[in-house]
Amino acid sequence: MRINQFIATATGMSRRAADKEVADGRVKLNGKRAVLGDQVPDGDIVLYKGKPVEKKSTEFTTIMLNKPVGYISSRKRDETNAPTVMDLLPKDLQHLKPVGRLDKESDGLLLLTDDGDLLYKSTHPKFEIEKEYLVEFEERMTPAIIAQWKKGMKLPDGIARADSMTHESGTTYRIVLHQGKTRQLRRMAGKTGNAVTKLTRVRSDKHVLGNLKVGAWKKV
Repeated sequence: MRINQFIATATGMSRRAADKEVADGRVKLNGKRAVLGDQVPDGDIVLYKGKPVEKKSTEFTTIMLNKPVGYISSRKRDETNAPTVMDLLPKDLQHLKPVGRLDKESDGLLLLTDDGDLLYKSTHPKFEIEKEYLVEFEERMTPAIIAQWKKGMKLPDGIARADSMTHESGTTYRIVLHQGKTRQLRRMAGKTGNAVTKLTRVRSDKHVLGNLKVGAWKKV
């Protein structure tokens, strides 16, 4: 097992965060400063911030939550003191971490896990994890606007596009993305002179929300 995966598994942090801890010199392997790419065979001694770290079991807990509107996807409350998704979980699941984000005004599928590898693969752009949404807009899209969404549009943080966009009913559309830009769908709507009135994530990769009740969770 590589040193970054070892640290991620042992601490529950993301693989990306573990990379930084190793690069910043906070990890030692058999008494020497660890470097990215080091392997950790059984019996090797790993120290993180000067304390021994043991390899954890590969049995992880991952849950799917149907996040309600008004809750933030964080472990801590923000400056507005808004409730967090952790307020919806029992005490024995308080160690889990949200996989990515779903903004306060949106609802739907949010994964939480203690699997550092899953956190890394689900949030790093290079893995291009598909996410599917049901989005209600103020106005119905014209064919030209739908084409613009699929072709891509320039936002301050790069080109944003929808992989697919199909009309459901009224002003509601089913949209699939593999990008994960902050508030991407809302900003794309604003760019085309529209606005989102309701946004629900219904799928993340192989995980489908289904009929899970708002505010409820289940293990996956």
